[in-house]
Amino acid sequence: MLGNLRTIGLAMAASLFAIWAAPSIAADIAEDMSAQEIDSLLSGAGFNTTLMSDKAEGTPVAVARLGQVNFIVRALSCEGSPARCSQLLFFANFDLGRTITNDDYRVVNDFNDSSFDGRAYVLEDSGEIGVDFIIDLTGGVTPAHIESRLGRWQGIVSDFLREMNAAQTGS
Repeated sequence: MLGNLRTIGLAMAASLFAIWAAPSIAADIAEDMSAQEIDSLLSGAGFNTTLMSDKAEGTPVAVARLGQVNFIVRALSCEGSPARCSQLLFFANFDLGRTITNDDYRVVNDFNDSSFDGRAYVLEDSGEIGVDFIIDLTGGVTPAHIESRLGRWQGIVSDFLREMNAAQTGS
């Protein structure tokens, strides 16, 4: 019986410690971000960023640069004032300067078949192709997770451009 009480006491102490420790752990978890936090995130990752608001909805939109590539980050699933948003949609469009061909569709489809995250698309009316990616904060994520997703976005853009260039040069 004394052993059972000791076990129960240790379990209660561990539970109390977990409850006391939880706020410090929870403080590092992000479930949503403000416009300023999005700007800080991108700037801190080394992107040259201009922050603005969507005219229709007032939600944060960032225009950023990755090497020679300009891209947009649109905040989605926003609530409150000022808006706090739980999803970040990254996208980059590339003007081909010509009419879209079947080969462009093939490259986009091949990219989508081989990419487990990120999605390529064709904007036939404007003669552009693009790639997008979502960072979802729903349920909470750590800063390390967000940083890894930013790194993955860079990889998606690089992979997509490499596949497009290879298709254009035939290599």
